[in-house]
Amino acid sequence: MNTNAGVLGLAAFVLMTVAGIEPADGQANRVVPTNQTVITGYGTVGYGLLTQGNNANAFNSSISPILLFQFQDRMLFEAELEFELTEGVTETGLEYAQLDFVANDHLTLVAGKFLLPFGVFGPRLHPTWINEFATAPPVYGHHVSAFGAEPLLPVLSDLGVMARAAFAPGRVQIGLSAYLVQGPSIEEGTEADPVPELVFEATSSDNNTNKMVGGRVDVGLPPGVEVNLSLVNGKYDPQNVLDFTAWNVAATLRRDNAKLRGEYIQTRQQVNAMPGFSTLVRSGFYTQASYRYGPWEPVLRWSQVFDARLNGSLESEGAWQAGVGLDYWFSPSIALMGGYEINREKGPELDNDRIVMHVAFGF
Repeated sequence: MNTNAGVLGLAAFVLMTVAGIEPADGQANRVVPTNQTVITGYGTVGYGLLTQGNNANAFNSSISPILLFQFQDRMLFEAELEFELTEGVTETGLEYAQLDFVANDHLTLVAGKFLLPFGVFGPRLHPTWINEFATAPPVYGHHVSAFGAEPLLPVLSDLGVMARAAFAPGRVQIGLSAYLVQGPSIEEGTEADPVPELVFEATSSDNNTNKMVGGRVDVGLPPGVEVNLSLVNGKYDPQNVLDFTAWNVAATLRRDNAKLRGEYIQTRQQVNAMPGFSTLVRSGFYTQASYRYGPWEPVLRWSQVFDARLNGSLESEGAWQAGVGLDYWFSPSIALMGGYEINREKGPELDNDRIVMHVAFGF
């Protein structure tokens, strides 16, 4: 939603520029008035049911208002709040809060907390009314599913600075993003583990003097093809010794009412070993296909997390998920989404197949 919200604000700026609309005070060097505020966002009400086992089924509800504030011609502040009811308690969060400076037609500078342009699902598709399936792909840790393996990464957000550039040589569209952020740290209580757990929560302090760097390259090819390449790297331990690296390749194909997308992720976490260092390698992917027929949209998704390997030896087993969904669109931004997940993991089987449905709306 971050990217879409920013695009909406910038689109308004571009449209007024093209139309030649003059500001109310009549100053010729001003294109749009200052102090323009918009409240938008999205929300969800839903229900999940495990098909077997003793786990209770549950209703859920959440809302995420997005605030857009333009206070100069080239300055836009945008923020997303999260309110979600969990076990009778309303949890609140700050998804992002960033300042965008439009330097020129090709370059935008960003500072604050923002969704990292790593892959496509996190920065573009994770809002419930944009993601055509009723749950997130299990390779990401957003909107937790009953999957039998740990997600590879959460939807990444962090504090720092970023530059975004866009060019259109001929019919090809090229986007470049580069950023510098705080980076991951070790989860409290796992410091002494052979493979410590990492947390990617954005905080106003860093556990070391290193910063994580990353970027994404987007290439749009007519008609309806887009390919994205992403990379992040940084130290995660207080001693600035151990590396964390992740890369992603994503592709999207749109043709009339059909849409096919997929992402592959690999993470490499360096850990202490005697002698020297070892590297934990994890990888996985998802692919999703949908077709819009009037208000109806059937959706198919396949997701898989492969076995984790520590210097080539098995560290943890993987799992796969097959998902079948059906959406009914009341309007372009309001849909009833239903899905059935078949979750399978190696070893002892868990009773974690489930049915999920929700009404998702953007406003």
